Amino acid sequence: MYNFTISRLGEYAMLIQVAEKPSQDLLQWLVCKKEQLQSLPAVEVVFTYNEILVKFLLPLEGPYDTVRASVEEILESSIESIGVNGVLHKVPVCYNTQVAPDLEEYASQVNLRVDQVVALHTSPVYPVYFIGFLPGFPYLDGLDSKLHLERKATPSQFIQPGSVAIGGAQTGIYPQRSPGGWHVIGSTPVQLFDINKNPQSLFKAGDSIKFYAITLEEYKVYER
Repeated sequence: MYNFTISRLGEYAMLIQVAEKPSQDLLQWLVCKKEQLQSLPAVEVVFTYNEILVKFLLPLEGPYDTVRASVEEILESSIESIGVNGVLHKVPVCYNTQVAPDLEEYASQVNLRVDQVVALHTSPVYPVYFIGFLPGFPYLDGLDSKLHLERKATPSQFIQPGSVAIGGAQTGIYPQRSPGGWHVIGSTPVQLFDINKNPQSLFKAGDSIKFYAITLEEYKVYER
């Protein structure tokens, strides 16, 4: 079990902060605890790297201290076997300047050749920690330290859907057209979010992503 603190946020929410650095073990614990907390009546539960927000959609049934005690009981309960049934997504990425406007400048700034950037970026399996910022945007862990680069000093006004980008120690994929300060090093033809599908997001917390390189020609004819 992890050490945690619970803070009240207004009338209808609690913030649980875990005193641990992000890790895959903690991620699995968070996924399991989210599922358990959702058994409480009328709640919405979301989490980040080491925090859980419990938002009550209706007035609390009983005193706050009683509800807090129920939350603590869930968090302190043992888990016999932590296992997250995550999906491994193999995501095609075109690393070509026609769809990756920052690739060459980015490679120069991290003192690597473009082919070295591609090799390092496609090597890891990246765990999906949570979805945020934009609907369907995956927050990933595991980017090689050689690829770390602070965000742009001046953000781009328009980053295209499917843009694969790096910001700081993270990499991610923009699901929709959006402003953004990350360096766009590639693009995927895969649709990450569709409001008409169930589930709407291609990824979920506990999944993992493996990028693989495709040519510009393959990118253009990819069946979307």
